[in-house]
Amino acid sequence: MLHADIADYSRLMADDPSATVATVRDYHWLVASAVTEAGGTMANFVGDSFMAVFDDARGAMRAAVSICGAVRERNRSLPRTRRMYFRLGLDAGEIVVAGDGSHFGEPLNIAARVQAIAQVGGINVTEAVFRELDEPTLRLTGLGPRRLKNIPEPVRVYRLNGIVGDDDDRPRSDATAPSVAIMPAHSSQDPVDRDIATAVRLDLVRALVRIPGLRVIDGHVGDDGPASRARVAARYFLQSGVVRSGIRVRAYVDLDETDTMNRVWSERWDGTTDDVFALQDRVTADTVRAMEIELVVGEPATIYRATLDADALDAVYRGWYQLTLGTRTGWRSAVELFTSVASTRPRKPTGHALTAFARWYGAAQGLSDDPADDLEQATAYATRGIELDDDTGLSHLVVAAARLHAGDDLDSALAATQDAVVRRPTCDVSFALEGSVRRYLGQWHEAVDACLRALELSPLPKSWYQTVLASAYYVGERYHDAVDAAECALELRPHNAEALLVLIASQQALGLERRARASAAMLLDRVPKVQRAELARHHPFRDPTILERWTAHLAAAGVP
Repeated sequence: MLHADIADYSRLMADDPSATVATVRDYHWLVASAVTEAGGTMANFVGDSFMAVFDDARGAMRAAVSICGAVRERNRSLPRTRRMYFRLGLDAGEIVVAGDGSHFGEPLNIAARVQAIAQVGGINVTEAVFRELDEPTLRLTGLGPRRLKNIPEPVRVYRLNGIVGDDDDRPRSDATAPSVAIMPAHSSQDPVDRDIATAVRLDLVRALVRIPGLRVIDGHVGDDGPASRARVAARYFLQSGVVRSGIRVRAYVDLDETDTMNRVWSERWDGTTDDVFALQDRVTADTVRAMEIELVVGEPATIYRATLDADALDAVYRGWYQLTLGTRTGWRSAVELFTSVASTRPRKPTGHALTAFARWYGAAQGLSDDPADDLEQATAYATRGIELDDDTGLSHLVVAAARLHAGDDLDSALAATQDAVVRRPTCDVSFALEGSVRRYLGQWHEAVDACLRALELSPLPKSWYQTVLASAYYVGERYHDAVDAAECALELRPHNAEALLVLIASQQALGLERRARASAAMLLDRVPKVQRAELARHHPFRDPTILERWTAHLAAAGVP
């Protein structure tokens, strides 16, 4: 069953009823042609929605994709305010046809419900359709089990990627970077106040767009309610303003989280109209530094403010910033900066803990030329940090990682990760490492919880966290969830061998044999040297049956 509905139909009718009816009639013919060519039967087309029935999922999907493509082409000849987009939903199951041609059955209701939560111009399908298709060329992203109106049990829903229409003007959030909308500036109606506020805001926009890893949305441009639309599209929104009394000027900047409206950061500056440029420079410099820490670098850059002198603190900040770039050059710079803190301040644990973490991070992320040497040095620096009473948890975290890498003392590794979590309750890496250890112990429920906490705390999405999450789901035989997490990991890092191995095994476990073999071919193309035999060396599961299950699924999918 294919169910579709025209998005924003009420507004279109209110704006221009005649033009809307004419366009719907045109699309009626377009839809009917696509359904017929795909071997389907139109059940109805009333007002702003239609239903069609097919003998198999392939025909239904072919029709849905054809309709989306035809609508996209037809829309190009219409003004943006008059363009129409369908939401489409597909389900599979038994349908009864009455004598008068009416159709009955639960798939009608479910298709309508999954359509209602589809993107504008997009296609959603249920698990039944996903399983029947088993088509590797279709990129379907799992949205998880969803509670649908009047449907008693949750329904697992998938979204077809790359099919949304030409609505590039519609705001979307960017999952690969924290996003902040710069809202219109606040000031009085006085022209001088407005000019100062505008100048401050423009300086902020110009400076913030230069921050690597931060997506900036200008909430002041365009029309059709741009400020509110920009805020919806961003994870955070930044407001600035100016208040003036005589020659005295006060500027302020507030950063809030869009979903919760929680205040993340706030600051104010005082100056005079005689030197307004100096005021602008202070506002911009302080705000850029705050945005780097709050949205990109994250919590680690703030924990040493009370314990280090200015020079050491500057080195720590610059080191964390370089580390977040995720490049080999940035990592080397971070190691050099942290090592300098350790050597010039040998009685403080800070430099030792940071150097340990950076060297472990480089080895774990493939940034190091000699991972074994960096792991050895990381352990040595971490041990020294603990001896100096490091209370940040970084040294304990590195010790836990080293024990996990060795794979011969999982209980000790877990104890060290728990110590790190207690000391660093807002650190995403600590929770991710705990999840990694717990999956090997077979504690997959706890591993999932730890990974989800790590993802929640992380200022930037990390492929490693999604990979460990996928592995934990696989251990718990939650194969659908494992596929979804592995796909997320691969979007961030396409050559992630472990994520590909989890994806292949989970697809094979679900009976999606064509997808599993296609993913196996992808693995051999991207990581040609990988072999099943390496799993035992890299994944020290305490329960050997988990590894046996994993290797059996991979073998069935054609992994050598």
